[in-house]
Amino acid sequence: MSVLPKTRLPMRIIALPLTGSVRGPGHTAEPSPLVYYHFQMRRKEEKRRGGWIDWATGKASSVWAQFGKAPEDSWKFKFFTYGERLADRIDFEELALKGVDPSMGPKISQPRNPSEEQKKIIPLVHPQIIGTPPLAHLEAILTRRSPRHRKGFYTWMLLAPLTAPFMIIPVIPNFPFFFCAWRSWSHYRAYKASDYLRSLLQRGTIVPNSDANLDSIYAQHAPSNILHDATKSGSEVGKDEEGRKEDKVLLRRDAVPQILELYGLPESAASDIYRAIDQASSRLRKGIYT
Repeated sequence: MSVLPKTRLPMRIIALPLTGSVRGPGHTAEPSPLVYYHFQMRRKEEKRRGGWIDWATGKASSVWAQFGKAPEDSWKFKFFTYGERLADRIDFEELALKGVDPSMGPKISQPRNPSEEQKKIIPLVHPQIIGTPPLAHLEAILTRRSPRHRKGFYTWMLLAPLTAPFMIIPVIPNFPFFFCAWRSWSHYRAYKASDYLRSLLQRGTIVPNSDANLDSIYAQHAPSNILHDATKSGSEVGKDEEGRKEDKVLLRRDAVPQILELYGLPESAASDIYRAIDQASSRLRKGIYT
């Protein structure tokens, strides 16, 4: 059962802390957790007429899904498998942001009366274990990633024409071009979403809402003694023998089904959360924190 009753809210943000603390090179920065933000968008009941971008996106998704259903010894399935591996290496923050459709969220405009502004409130659901102020953490993430996605959009768009020579290869489509176009589009969506969400934060539309049910799920599945130490200190997630903060993955894969059930998320959201968990673990091992 969802922590919030079924409403007509256009969006809900679910913050899932992946780690307790991460530190930049030299340990000079204040530790902050890696957090996966799931943006749950409410689908409009009426059927809206999409543009050519929506058509192209839907067509590409359909073709890609067919590749995944091809025989395992075919070139289509091999390309599908390789493409999925590439997707696993894309930052989970980008994959989450590109799923935000500003046209489905509240409009950023001057309300006619206070009651209209009240209807635009977007809850940011989070557990107490997050440690840092959730709004400040989200704003820091968006501020850091916005220029990165803007640069990525232009970079991949400029690389796309360089793949023209691959068009002379018969039978096999120009996959390098499609990949460059897809990466450019992905960065563009993430860039526009980050700017949109920052505008909502500045207007006070996003409101934090702690959820004890989510804390309960973390308590059931967190590594031993880690959650207890985090709750006790408020920001630390365990200490080693020398008293230094440890960087550990808090969210386990076996907790994901309960999270999906709690918030009524589709099964497709599970793969995104699993990818975020795996990337968080990999970043901690490699010492990469952004």
